[in-house]
Amino acid sequence: MAQVDFAVAFIVIFIMISYAVFFVSNTMSKDFNHFNVREIERSADSLSNQLFYTMDNKSLISNFKKMQILFEEVGSYPHTENLVISITPLVDKIHVYNVTMDEIPSSYAGGNISFDMSFSSNQKNYVNIFYIGEATDVSYISDNNITVKILYEEQVDVLSQDKCDALKSLSYDDAKNVFGNENSFRVDNYCIYGEMPPLDANIIINRIPMLVENQDGKLFTGQVTLKVW
Repeated sequence: MAQVDFAVAFIVIFIMISYAVFFVSNTMSKDFNHFNVREIERSADSLSNQLFYTMDNKSLISNFKKMQILFEEVGSYPHTENLVISITPLVDKIHVYNVTMDEIPSSYAGGNISFDMSFSSNQKNYVNIFYIGEATDVSYISDNNITVKILYEEQVDVLSQDKCDALKSLSYDDAKNVFGNENSFRVDNYCIYGEMPPLDANIIINRIPMLVENQDGKLFTGQVTLKVW
């Protein structure tokens, strides 16, 4: 009888020890995984800030200026006008867009940017002019049945193809050293750089909406993806 009691007690103790070992091991595994994910999240936040929110030679961002102008037809008849805006001193990478970011064909020479625009009677058209530089004097020099009002000028961040090319010129190990990042990473959409993440990795994905400059210098709205693991 004593032998049976001992065997039962041994089995109960063995089960309890096994459960305790499993519980501790499982808890430690979850804690380690949580710590690992938090480290990757911090690394992803740091890399996002350096690439997309900090203006220095390491980032992928260039500062553009955006000027919004309101044109209003006051002749009370439909017509097409050639609109000419003088912007001095000379600026760079200047483009004209409507409010839905469709580009309006334009030409820029001698500090004057000109483009055609059609109006219905008393119609208001909003135009966004993007450029790099400092415009100290802006004036409307066309003579027609249009009134013009500059509504605002602001600074906007744009994903730069020049800076993307500079990043691509670095080896992957050099880029990780530049950003002080021990984790692996990959930039996707519009500036593809880095390794492909493994299927079994803890991957933190940041999606950053922004204006993007393509290889032709045109701007459009997009979303850049950063993956860190």
